[in-house]
Amino acid sequence: MEFMFAQLFCVLLGLATGVLSGTFGLGGGALTTPAMRDVLRTPGHVALGTPLPIVIPTAASGALVFHRRGLLRYRVGLVCALAGSVTAVLAAGATAYFGGRELMLITSAYIAVVAVKFAFGGKGPKPKARVAPQRLMYRAALVGLVAGALSGFLGMGGGIVLVPAMVLLLNFRMHEAVGTSLMVMSIYAIPGSVAHYLLGHVDVALLIPIALGSVLGAQLGARLAVRTRERRLKLSFSAFLFVVAAFMAATELLGWYG
Repeated sequence: MEFMFAQLFCVLLGLATGVLSGTFGLGGGALTTPAMRDVLRTPGHVALGTPLPIVIPTAASGALVFHRRGLLRYRVGLVCALAGSVTAVLAAGATAYFGGRELMLITSAYIAVVAVKFAFGGKGPKPKARVAPQRLMYRAALVGLVAGALSGFLGMGGGIVLVPAMVLLLNFRMHEAVGTSLMVMSIYAIPGSVAHYLLGHVDVALLIPIALGSVLGAQLGARLAVRTRERRLKLSFSAFLFVVAAFMAATELLGWYG
């Protein structure tokens, strides 16, 4: 009975994760990690490592919806993905030197900072505001390096870096940032996932049912996102991140997970 409950919970968790992933361009770790840690009581490293492989099919599923709407920036996305693939592997290896509780607190603090800065970062670029091509590629590489490092280190897809950075630094519209973020994550989550698997941080029994639900959820979330107004989508993104950050910090500091 306990096994069946865990499997059902994982499918529902995957569905919710996929919806949020497709809507906000996130990898889903912002929801999956605290749920695995606080409900399923998995060790910190497993709660951080298992969500990363789930990013691959989930992000690809959501990106397909944005592709059909012509909202993907392929050249920038490829540069981000290639740069992030390198740092994702290096950062994943670095997690072996930190305790699970420390990683969870680092994750929550980072998410909170991003949520606040993004919410008060202005209304975004004007429709015709574009960065010069050469500078755009340079910034894209930098964004990819940072996002990849945080993806491998924190076990997340990197969308919490990619989406705000694409809007604030690359002058993307919010919908372009969400779609391109999904495309990027589906690529550079691969090497980071392999690294976490080799480190023993991936629970395959939990990964499969979560992934099944998340692929369907990503389709639903992406369809919702493309129908949502720019400013509303941005504020919703910020509010969601802040709630997740507060919950993660509280559960670790107060010991609610056990």
